[in-house]
Amino acid sequence: MLEEFVKFSIFGLPEGLISMIIFSFLITLVLTLLYKKFINKEKYDELKARQKELRQKIKESKNEPEKFAQLQKEMMQASMESMKLTMKPMLITFIPLLLVFGGLKWLYMDLAKIGNIFTWGVNLPIVGNGGGWLFCYIVFSLIFSLILRKKLGL
Repeated sequence: MLEEFVKFSIFGLPEGLISMIIFSFLITLVLTLLYKKFINKEKYDELKARQKELRQKIKESKNEPEKFAQLQKEMMQASMESMKLTMKPMLITFIPLLLVFGGLKWLYMDLAKIGNIFTWGVNLPIVGNGGGWLFCYIVFSLIFSLILRKKLGL
C-alpha cells in the first residue's frame, strides 16, 4: 500500500513525483506552522525594520568612520537578536526533521527502489545524471515555503 502510494504516477509523470510533491507540501506546511507558533513575530518585524533603517544610515555615513563603526556595531547586535529569535523554531524541528528524512530515504530508496525521480541526459559532477527524492524535496519545499509564508504572513 505504502509502496504503491510512493510509486503512484499519472499523466506520464515520473514514479515518485506525485508522492514527493505531497510529502514536500505537508512537511513544509508543518514546519511553517511551527515557525509561526514559536517566533515572536512583532519583535522579529521590529528587528527587521531596525536593520533596514541601520542599513540606510550605514550607506549615508561612509565618510564618517566613527559613526560608521557605531552603526555597524548596532547592526551586528540586531542581527544577533534576529538570529536568536529564528533559532528556537529551528532547534525544535531539527531532530524530528532528521527522522522524517530517514523515513523518506527508506521509502524511496529501500522500499520503492526509486533512484532518480528526474533524469537529465548529462552526467554532472557531484549530482550525477538525475535528481532523487532529496533533490525533489528541496525544490518543492522551496516553492511551497515561499507560497505558505506569503499566505500565512511570515
